Amino acid sequence: MKIISINISEPKKIVFNNKELVSSIYKKPVNGEVEVTENGIIGDKQADLSVHGGYDKAVYGYSYAHYKIWSEEMGQDYSSEYGLVGENLTIDNFDEKKLFIGDEITISNCMLKITQPRTPCYKLGIKMNERKFPQLFSQSGYVGAYMKVVRPGKISEGDEVVITRQEKNSMTIYQIAQLLHKDIKNIDQMKIALNIESLTEEVKEKFRERLLKLGDYSCV
Repeated sequence: MKIISINISEPKKIVFNNKELVSSIYKKPVNGEVEVTENGIIGDKQADLSVHGGYDKAVYGYSYAHYKIWSEEMGQDYSSEYGLVGENLTIDNFDEKKLFIGDEITISNCMLKITQPRTPCYKLGIKMNERKFPQLFSQSGYVGAYMKVVRPGKISEGDEVVITRQEKNSMTIYQIAQLLHKDIKNIDQMKIALNIESLTEEVKEKFRERLLKLGDYSCV
């Protein structure tokens, strides 16, 4: 794997349905070397830390291979629109079906750990100019992943992305995404997910709440 583009943004005001909103989803490519700290890429800031960013979601990676899927789905050419879904790192083939929660990846002298799939909010629909896009996105399972910074460092466009440690007894990004957005009543799989140490507490809490609603109280 390698980085196709590094994308950042400051929060900016947008108008939707005659209402003013603030979002950092309109990320743009940057050239040259960037510094990655425990809080993310220098120069990249989030508008709503309750759903984006923070220690466990410092960097968001997405596969450039999926751009073709969305180009065909939406009838538009997104091939050069890096940062398409608000990702920090556009990676040539970041495969949710082969990458596991807890996997550690090294880019240059920086190390990241995969912590959870992306859960889109309505602002993704605004960016893509399609109200239904967040649902299409989440149901597909091709949602990319948030990562925390294990070792800060500096990275550049074109850097190799190497899996240096694969988590044992884990689940793939795709499997967790399916549990979150599609296979929502799979009690057994949600209980397995709760035992994945590297999975964010945010996702685990969603599974606990759902298990309780389904009548399973083993997580209490």
